Amino acid sequence: MKKYLLLFALLLTVIAQAKDKMIDRPAFKSSSSDLVPVKVELTKKATIVHFFARCAHWRTWTMTGARLECNGQTYACQNSRILTHDGKTILTDEPLEFGKDYEQNAQQDSIILSFDPLPKQAKTFDYIEGDGYNSWKALGIRLDGELYPLVLPPYLEPTDDGQPLQPLVPSYGKITTKVTKHEVGELAYFGEPANDPITGEFKSESQFDDSLFTFCHPAYLPRKIAWVGPRIDPSAIASQFVLLNIPGETLTLEIDGNACTALQFGFGNGRVDRHDCYRLGGTLADLNQVALENQMLFYSQIEEVPELVDGDNFPTWCERLWQSIDTLRQGIMKRPGYTRRQRDYANLMADACYLGIRHDYERALRYKMRSSGLNMDSLLTRLKATFTLEDPHARDLQLFRDGRTYYATTSTGLLPYLRANGLDSGEVYEFLSAFDEAIALGQKMKNAEVQSDSAFAGIHPYFQPVLRAFNDSTRVLVERLKREAADRIMPTPDVAGDQLIQTIANQYPGKAVFFDLWATWCGPCKSGIAAMEPLKEQQRDKDVVFVYLTNESSPLNEWNDYVLKIPGQHYRIPSSLWEQIPNVSAIPQYYLYDRQGKQVWQQTGFDNSVLKAIESEIENILK
Repeated sequence: MKKYLLLFALLLTVIAQAKDKMIDRPAFKSSSSDLVPVKVELTKKATIVHFFARCAHWRTWTMTGARLECNGQTYACQNSRILTHDGKTILTDEPLEFGKDYEQNAQQDSIILSFDPLPKQAKTFDYIEGDGYNSWKALGIRLDGELYPLVLPPYLEPTDDGQPLQPLVPSYGKITTKVTKHEVGELAYFGEPANDPITGEFKSESQFDDSLFTFCHPAYLPRKIAWVGPRIDPSAIASQFVLLNIPGETLTLEIDGNACTALQFGFGNGRVDRHDCYRLGGTLADLNQVALENQMLFYSQIEEVPELVDGDNFPTWCERLWQSIDTLRQGIMKRPGYTRRQRDYANLMADACYLGIRHDYERALRYKMRSSGLNMDSLLTRLKATFTLEDPHARDLQLFRDGRTYYATTSTGLLPYLRANGLDSGEVYEFLSAFDEAIALGQKMKNAEVQSDSAFAGIHPYFQPVLRAFNDSTRVLVERLKREAADRIMPTPDVAGDQLIQTIANQYPGKAVFFDLWATWCGPCKSGIAAMEPLKEQQRDKDVVFVYLTNESSPLNEWNDYVLKIPGQHYRIPSSLWEQIPNVSAIPQYYLYDRQGKQVWQQTGFDNSVLKAIESEIENILK
């Protein structure tokens, strides 16, 4: 009888266990956090979610709360634990405290959260830490162990017709990029500043239409742009697409966000290929395929940067750099599936990577040896002392021979290198030199210096139209400034930087003086200025003066344009004097002085609470 009872109890246990379910490395749509779900247990009594805290080994972190959302219902966290491991050995297992700061540690942090059981028919659920913008979230966690279906059609390799990459003829026009996103949570323009290199003006046009993001910008030459988005390569240095576009053409990019997420996190059931994540279109689609598959060539923070060793000087270190990048190049050349045109472009990318690291060697080495514990300032002294532009490999480069160069670099900063290595002739050098001259003349106009017609006589005809148009707009701006806002621009007091703000405050006795330290390139600064305009209108007839200080990092032409728009007293401070102003670590920086010239309030940064504080502090002074 005992035997039967034992068998019956065992059967009941098996049946009960059969109703439980475990999903290992479940697929999810997107994650806006460093908290990754790695296992889900479904039992009669609970839904248990295991997370891996990816950020634990590099920073302090905290959790403010936890809940699940499923079929319109919310499930609060009932129990929470945090475990640290050394390999498979559990070092600690303790209750997780919401709101507690957990210190950075070298061990893996695992978090186990228990919730009430989800409905039997549930197919997916969302994990939500909180409602704040920066709260951690993992959305669309699947309970069937399957991957989300792929959106894009199968990838087809380009056909190799044996034709080399042809030189590019420079042309001026809009570069246009259209990004179509499928199941992508966040996608925003990130890349290099899109300001016109000659005028300094930001002429980009962006448009969001449901899942389509269109970006346009005038350009003289091909331009590298980057898009923040899901990773297409888990080993990539940055989570962005680096792409090349040329004036007058349209680049298209389709992204399957679910495939990108699956590739990045390696979900348990099946694998996706990087080609499942995106599709490129346009005349440069094949070249951008190479760029996306070799993103490391756009950065100086790569493994191929050689460390410094005893006895290194700049030439010996550069020789090892050349050999290292050349080994990387040869590996790319051997990859199957690349056409002749794609291999030519990869060669140019490798050349540009070598030059970029060679010229930015200090940053590259500081990153490479960041964990060495060595004194980098001391180590770099010898390299700085032996730095030279002369390069025995300058003539080995594929760059600077013809218009193919423009696909890889259009930097006028390379002109001294070309001159030092006898490459100061030919169409590439002449065009980059003309571009450099146009940029220098544009800089004068950015400083509100109207040019005579003779100034354009020696400029390359390619750049003359934009320069003449910029000169005309500068002339109009200067004349309008004299006519409408001459009384807003004030001379900088001849005092030391640590006395500057107090001296300006003393120029307005009996008044409250509000200082706004800002710059034309500072987005939060400009947002704060715009938000304060209604407050300034309310205070217009009262004893309060609004004073705006910027430095020479704000182009004079652009600053003058803002002076016309922003009522108040404006000072453009020499950068050397600005650096002497105490305690200005960031902008926007605000100060408020009372009627007696005493500082009564200060603030770094802007948000709506700051606006309320400014209004309250001014009212207290004026009572």
